[in-house]
Amino acid sequence: MIKQLATSALIMLALANSQFTKAATPLIDKSIFDDGYPEQAPTESLTLSFKRLGVNKFKLDGVDTTTYVDFTNRLDKIGKQLKLNFSYSHSPALISRVSHLKVYFNDNLITVMPIKDQETQISQLKSHSLDLNPKLIKDFNQIRFELVGYYDLICQDDFSKTIWTELSQNSSITLEQQSLALESLLEYFPAPFFDERDYTQLSLPFIFANNPDENTLEAAATLSSWFGAQADWRKATFPVQFNQTPTTHSVVFATNTNKPDFLLDYPDVSKPTVEIISSPTQRYAKVLLILGKDTKQLKDAVVGLAFGHKVMTGRTASINEINHLPLRDAYDAPRWVRSDRAVTFDEFIEYPTQLQTQGLKGQPVDLNLRFAPDLFTWRKEGIPIDLHYRNAPAEDALLSRLNMLINDKFINGFELKSHDEKTVENESFAPLVSRQGTAHNEQDFDITGLDLSKKNKLTYDFKFGVIKVGECSAVPAGGEYGVIDGSSTIDVSGFEHYIALPDLNVFANSGFPFTKFADLDQTTLIMQKESSAQAIQLLLNFTGHLGEITGYPTHRLDIEFPDPTLVLDDKDLIVIAKPEALTTELPQDAAISVLLETNQRIVEQAIYNGAYDNNDAQKVKVSIESQGKLGIIAGFQSPFNSERSVVSMTATTDNAFTLLSDALIKDESTALIKGSAAIINSAGIKTINTDDQYFVGYVPIHTLIWFHFSDHPFILALLSILVLLLISFLLWRLLGVLTQKRLSEGDE
Repeated sequence: MIKQLATSALIMLALANSQFTKAATPLIDKSIFDDGYPEQAPTESLTLSFKRLGVNKFKLDGVDTTTYVDFTNRLDKIGKQLKLNFSYSHSPALISRVSHLKVYFNDNLITVMPIKDQETQISQLKSHSLDLNPKLIKDFNQIRFELVGYYDLICQDDFSKTIWTELSQNSSITLEQQSLALESLLEYFPAPFFDERDYTQLSLPFIFANNPDENTLEAAATLSSWFGAQADWRKATFPVQFNQTPTTHSVVFATNTNKPDFLLDYPDVSKPTVEIISSPTQRYAKVLLILGKDTKQLKDAVVGLAFGHKVMTGRTASINEINHLPLRDAYDAPRWVRSDRAVTFDEFIEYPTQLQTQGLKGQPVDLNLRFAPDLFTWRKEGIPIDLHYRNAPAEDALLSRLNMLINDKFINGFELKSHDEKTVENESFAPLVSRQGTAHNEQDFDITGLDLSKKNKLTYDFKFGVIKVGECSAVPAGGEYGVIDGSSTIDVSGFEHYIALPDLNVFANSGFPFTKFADLDQTTLIMQKESSAQAIQLLLNFTGHLGEITGYPTHRLDIEFPDPTLVLDDKDLIVIAKPEALTTELPQDAAISVLLETNQRIVEQAIYNGAYDNNDAQKVKVSIESQGKLGIIAGFQSPFNSERSVVSMTATTDNAFTLLSDALIKDESTALIKGSAAIINSAGIKTINTDDQYFVGYVPIHTLIWFHFSDHPFILALLSILVLLLISFLLWRLLGVLTQKRLSEGDE
């Protein structure tokens, strides 16, 4: 934590010295960009089902009487009309005179729905449509259903199973929204380009004047990774356009000598500049301008925006200087569990009451955890967790338990008792899904435990039991609290880092090995000079995906076009291209040619799964050219450094790059990408293995020997015998020398 605070302090100090300033008075009239074309405010109607809004509790009973429907309203939208559409059924045992269903909107009672007596079963649910007051709409909104249910006026047991009401899963809300013309102010940033109130996937167009150079691509990749980190679980896509006028919220990159047509008369800048304007054709569409005297300044403008937007005000900010930002250490991504020390649960929380639950059936305590995927877990019992918790169980709640789950699967349980201590301590282990040495031999069945290759959900669920004390009553509900203490820790500092590669599952889900350094300091990405919009979109979606994984912008990613002078010895490499597109006019003995020829061989093996020999190479090349829409992700060892890796993302056509983009931002697709190569087409994903395994990382030499020979006991036994013989020989020789020395001393 101290190290993180120090790093943050250095960053803020560097940005404070950057001296963000308002731009000078423009040389020409910018009024057209202030308000845009004064068209009528566009409106849209959204119908959101309860399921889409994350509701998972549709049944209410005598104890768990309440369910919630949460939805949001964007900063640049105003709610004009809100309608609640729902239906429900209820227990025929409920008494209509005293039973009812209350509906609240933002804590305002809207209506009370009756519970009618029934002598026969309900044949059809009755639908209800309620108009809610749009003036009550806020940024974050909540509809609450609350059941008041009685089946007996004298002998009432709230725990009786005869008390229930169930909402239909087809229930929904209909929200009609009108766009607002926001002021062009950096104070709102990242809104409206990204709005935390919007739970849908972020789609933010990036607009260039023409094909961008390396510096512009690095600037765009840095910004997309930053937006990807903000979007987090929502995911993010970045459509690419050339020389277009924005019609929605967009980002535009421009230099003094290279501007889209709609900015041709826009004033030049002398420093890296960030500015927000309105689209000249769409008043309600805001445009984030990334401006520079040259393309190098575009990168400076993006870095300044990413690390210093909180101190930017007004419509324009220019950056005089950015001091050196500190390098990231290995495995210190903000969203990863640190590998150098024990980490407290307090460091994982996203809101103040996340570690607390209330009620007999309260919400479980959930923590999202990402680990370095190369933790060496061979023959480890699991990841140690020092758990501290407190509870206030009801009287005689002897059946109360605290259940531990990983990814919604039960792992362990602890009995809750009335302890004299304020906090109960428990040392346990979170089991692991072992991946060591199995990159090419994964089984298609679920294993319970932490999967280091992806984000995990650690759940602690307090279940308070109830003892019935009479014919009509049970221990009354109320006062049930459970708290996981923030001082609880999870510790992976005792694990080495060693992993079998290629393993595309850790690449697709964790971005490894490139995310070993969150800023991608030791990664070079190679792509074609005149890349298509689809290829650049793949680049931006990929870096956005990495930002989601690490929570940090990839501002040290090095992007290069093929060049015979490139030095690739000490870099992890990413290649984005079409087959053979990068090899034109390159010397055969250049490092880049060696890399691309190796990649071509791997891609050919992936497509034909080794069903050819070297004599068929020309036939294979002809076949590749005739392929349709196909994407290939392949991983292999760097031909320049045995400790470095290469992952290529190859598409047979420009449109095929969309297959790769979609596969990287959809969880159901990334789960299917495994092994050393994945072939992606419109029918699905096929995983194959095309190259030998290699290992990266470090473990002690004795562990290394035992690990690699653990599947070969006879070889291990032979080695053990040889080692014993060698030790015996050395001891024999030593004893002989000592004996000789003693005899020679006796003769004297």
